[in-house]
Amino acid sequence: MDQNALLLGIDRMRSDGNYYAAEVLRRNLGGAEVMVGAGATREAQAAVQLLIVTWEGIAVLLRGVRTRDKIYDVTPICHMYDVLEPAIKHFRREVPEFAAEFEKLNADYRAWLKKKKKSGTYVSAACGGLLHAKFG
Repeated sequence: MDQNALLLGIDRMRSDGNYYAAEVLRRNLGGAEVMVGAGATREAQAAVQLLIVTWEGIAVLLRGVRTRDKIYDVTPICHMYDVLEPAIKHFRREVPEFAAEFEKLNADYRAWLKKKKKSGTYVSAACGGLLHAKFG
């Protein structure tokens, strides 16, 4: 699969109504840590799992793709890993390999950022463009 087709697939995954609702919930509740913390609802836990599993799916899609520059330029991998990491750690207590591909993708993305001398910092939706505006 070429990079353009992968970008379209990733965009579709991140545009899904359930994914969008889970991302809105994450933002409204104050983050992934709250979604799995004491007193978290089943809805919140399921929503954050959906977010993580979607990014795990993205990581699997990117496995074996040699050239990822275009994808990495417009996909907020490290941002999403950072905001979801508290929940990943929570779920790993029961499933140690939970989101392992997403973690590998994050490490590869960070190495790419360093090699390309780019920042992984999310600036704003206005500066980041449409794909970043719905970064979740």
